[in-house]
Amino acid sequence: MASEKRAVILVVEDDESISNLLQINLSLAGFEPIMARDGEKAIEIFRDTPVELVLLDLMLPGKDGWEVLAYIQEKSHGQTPVIITSAKTQKADIEKGFQMGVIDYVTKPFDPLDLAEKIKRVLKKGKG
Repeated sequence: MASEKRAVILVVEDDESISNLLQINLSLAGFEPIMARDGEKAIEIFRDTPVELVLLDLMLPGKDGWEVLAYIQEKSHGQTPVIITSAKTQKADIEKGFQMGVIDYVTKPFDPLDLAEKIKRVLKKGKG
C-alpha cells in the first residue's frame, strides 16, 4: 500500500525556537515542512519547490513578509494558500493581510497543534 504524499509546507520564520517548534510539530502532523529564515530564502524556495501552503512571518531580515507575500501571490496567481503567523496584532496589519489574499492571520503566541489542524482543514477544503 503506497503511503500518501506528505503536503509540503513552506515555513518562513526567523525566530529559531519558533522555527524548530513548527518544524517538529508539522512533521509529526504528517506534513513536510521546508524552512526559510529570511525573505530572500523564502522566495528562492517558493520559486524552486512546489509547495501546498505557506506559513509566513511578517518581521523578517532582508525582504519582509509583505514583500514575500506579494511575490507568492503574483507567482501563484493567488492559488497558494498563505497563513500569516505574526506578533503584529494591529487591526491594520490583519486587514492588510486579508486584502492581500491570505486565508488566515494567526497572532503569536499560537498553539502549534491548533495551527497544524488549521492547515489540514485548509488543504482539505482546497481539494474538496
